[in-house]
Amino acid sequence: MFPFKVLDRYVLRSSIKPFLGALAVTTMILLLDRVFDLMDLVIKKGVPLKVVSLVLAYSLPFILSMTIPMSVFVGSLVAFGRLAQDNEFLAMLSSGISINRAIRSVVLASVLITLFLFWFNDRVVPESNYKLKNLLLDIYEKRPTAQIKQGTFSNIGPFWVYVGKKNDRTSRIEDVVIQRTTDVGTQTILARDGIMFIDQRRRLNFVLHGGEIHEYNRREGNYRRVSFTEYRLQIPLNDELIRRQRKWRSDREKSVGMLLKEKREVEERWRETKGKDKGLQRRMNSLLVEVHKKFAMPVASIIFVFLAAYIGFIVKRGGFGPAFGISFFVFILYYVLLISGEDLGKRGVVPPELGIWWANIIFAIVTFLIHRIWVRN
Repeated sequence: MFPFKVLDRYVLRSSIKPFLGALAVTTMILLLDRVFDLMDLVIKKGVPLKVVSLVLAYSLPFILSMTIPMSVFVGSLVAFGRLAQDNEFLAMLSSGISINRAIRSVVLASVLITLFLFWFNDRVVPESNYKLKNLLLDIYEKRPTAQIKQGTFSNIGPFWVYVGKKNDRTSRIEDVVIQRTTDVGTQTILARDGIMFIDQRRRLNFVLHGGEIHEYNRREGNYRRVSFTEYRLQIPLNDELIRRQRKWRSDREKSVGMLLKEKREVEERWRETKGKDKGLQRRMNSLLVEVHKKFAMPVASIIFVFLAAYIGFIVKRGGFGPAFGISFFVFILYYVLLISGEDLGKRGVVPPELGIWWANIIFAIVTFLIHRIWVRN
């Protein structure tokens, strides 16, 4: 471990404030969409603010897993751009200090951030995603209209439900269409308005007013229409399905250990089929992609520091404006490569490891080439 000298402390201090500022800005940008949904839960659906705050808290770790590497690049670009703009980098070079030597404290900090993200992505993010899913299930159970979107058909048990307008606080609904299709035929219920509620027996109740029931029996070829002033419909809720949803974890809700354990189980079944089951092969690829993704994005933080140093020295512009302008194109390219590699890895077009890591590999090569060009000039 090298001793921290005055130069190391100075460059590191120059990077901390831009990093924290970039982290706050990028996190808020990605939170905006979630914030609008949360405001809808408070204002329209009447969900308590305390519960909504938990939704926000459980959403934050996943967002931070993406914004921390982004902020390392933005913060480093702001700091190094200012050092170059003030000719401090030039003074270091004149004193025989290379750029790589000048930024080594920031590189060490990025290594520590990478190690932290290894733990964060493996332990904190999966658990927060799992708790977020269960909390949303709680909200939907207690407020049934929260899972029925206005102006679209929603599937509840064997029924498809459409409401033209709804009040999430009072559970009042208007312009209602409820349809059920069976082997025998189709039943369609049309109503002017009504209310929804869940009774003590865990049944979703509709009390509808001013409507008609249309029934068509395909076997007998009969059609029947009945008008009603008030009609009550009960839909039993599948508690077993809800319990399975609570216990089941998606890939983003699993740690590396869980993913590797499932991968071994799937691989064993795949071998029993002598490699003929393409579905099992695709599942193994998906699990490997998810494992490597937990490590690939944190490692990008180290690459971004070097890239920011060389770009900052070439551009020689400090401030968040130029940094965010350059970062926008860098992040778009990085995530396009990451997403495309993820898809190709899952489909087996390329090895899953290569699919996830090729964004880092390409950026590392580009960074090295920029460094070589800068050294020659």
